[in-house]
Amino acid sequence: MQNAESVHYAFMAIAIALEVTANIFIKYSDGFRKRLIGSLGIFCILASFTALSQAVKGIDLSIAYALWGGTGILLTAVAGLMLFRQKLTPLGWAGIVSIVLGMSILKLA
Repeated sequence: MQNAESVHYAFMAIAIALEVTANIFIKYSDGFRKRLIGSLGIFCILASFTALSQAVKGIDLSIAYALWGGTGILLTAVAGLMLFRQKLTPLGWAGIVSIVLGMSILKLA
């Protein structure tokens, strides 16, 4: 892994937060019937990719993308549970646990 500094991890955290925020806005947009909210979702995902592009300056792409995507999936599932009362089946949670374990193994590799 490259010599990552805390600024790269800060950009990673920002990228993850923006990704989850984008997913929430997209859900609230009701299939883009609420265009302003949908547009905010698009803006957030573009900003997320911008932050991710800064994160990969100091974090290997394979690690950064796995952390961004996997953590985004986990936090989006939690947001869906808390905000929209969406529930995952035990198999769905097992899949999320598998993603988290995979990210951990990748980070240790």
